Amino acid sequence: MELKFVSREGDYLVFETAEGTRVRTLIDDQIRDAIRKVQPLESSNFTPREVQQQIRSGLSVSEVAVNLGVPESAVEPFALPILDEIRYIIDAALNTTLPDGPTMKRFEDMVLASDPAATFKAIKSDLGWEIVAKGANTYSWLFDPRSRVIEPNSESARKIGKANNLRDSIFTAPVKEEVQEVETKVEPAETAGASVHDLVQELRSRREQTAQELKPQTAKGRAALPSWDEIVLGAGSLESDSD
Repeated sequence: MELKFVSREGDYLVFETAEGTRVRTLIDDQIRDAIRKVQPLESSNFTPREVQQQIRSGLSVSEVAVNLGVPESAVEPFALPILDEIRYIIDAALNTTLPDGPTMKRFEDMVLASDPAATFKAIKSDLGWEIVAKGANTYSWLFDPRSRVIEPNSESARKIGKANNLRDSIFTAPVKEEVQEVETKVEPAETAGASVHDLVQELRSRREQTAQELKPQTAKGRAALPSWDEIVLGAGSLESDSD
């Protein structure tokens, strides 16, 4: 009976027969020893790091095997741990809850609400983990599995965030609005007329100023000071002393 490898589920390997029946096999010490013996024969032309990098970039086991020119069985032992890692990243991202107005909503549900045909995969690039969804459009988000922060990495992904009224701190860079404070200077209202007190003060000021300006005109005498009536009414004039 010929078995085709399908995936790994924890400590089990899942195989499928030609009829479509799936079989799970526990990864015990005997299977691990068999893998170690086969690896030197089939993996001499590549390194485990090459396999892992290509799997993380989004390629399947069969695609990596074709690229390296080896059977899939030579790639699978190195690819399985990375496939488990990718499944964990996808599950963590899709189940991350985000604010949707007054309620919280799963990231997967938000995306499917905008594009029901979307399917998800995770790839790792120089920017970190990236969640890619393909449906009516292709969407891309950057995902930090430690902080559970999801940020749009494409315009189509950014539109999904806006359509769901998601909080700015999650899907878009926060925008700070600069509010300019405008000072309103209130000018005091002019009075209709001067008060009696102000008038008296003005008269006193004029009298003191006039007194300071008066100086002796001759050696024989000094100029006579004007009377109060002359100051107030402006009547009369100062007569100069005669010789």
